[in-house]
Amino acid sequence: MTGSDPAPNEDVLAAASARLERACARVGARLSELERRCVAAEDEAAASRDSDADRARLADALDAARGREDELTAAARDADAALEAAMAELAAVLGDPDDPEAAS
Repeated sequence: MTGSDPAPNEDVLAAASARLERACARVGARLSELERRCVAAEDEAAASRDSDADRARLADALDAARGREDELTAAARDADAALEAAMAELAAVLGDPDDPEAAS
């Protein structure tokens, strides 16, 4: 062995070091990808929770609207009955010729 030739152990050590550096780079790249996927999954989960909350809020609003619709329908029926009664009273007072009961 000459003094200018690197020792075989140094070559083996340099090769092992290079392999270790490449392996560390691959692990780092995989960790970055996993982190990106984890963030994306967290964002998707948050969007899903928001969507569930929106659905629940919309369902509550729909139930309330249906309740108001029922109340308005009942009020319309009451108003219709009151209008019919008022029209009948007015016809009776005026003696409506089209109303056979008013003539009697």
